[in-house]
Amino acid sequence: MYTNTLSFGHDEEIEALRDMVRRFAQDRIAPIAADIDRSNEFPAHLWGELGALGLLGITADPDFGGSGMGYLAHVIAVEEISRASASVGLSYGA
Repeated sequence: MYTNTLSFGHDEEIEALRDMVRRFAQDRIAPIAADIDRSNEFPAHLWGELGALGLLGITADPDFGGSGMGYLAHVIAVEEISRASASVGLSYGA
């Protein structure tokens, strides 16, 4: 499993997000990554799981149902998801 060894001094909220997304991606996405690539189909259940974690609408203002965390948080989520599956990371980031 990937270990974060380089620190850019992000605040605790961003680092907590990174850890949460990393665990999710390694536990829920990595085991099915090869199947996703073989079938060329995005598993619909992942959208619900990403939403339950607050990752959908991560940049949207809370007044509009989002998390309001900004683009740094979005990029970090894409990065950690892409470590498990570039295909899922691309779909999520789009």
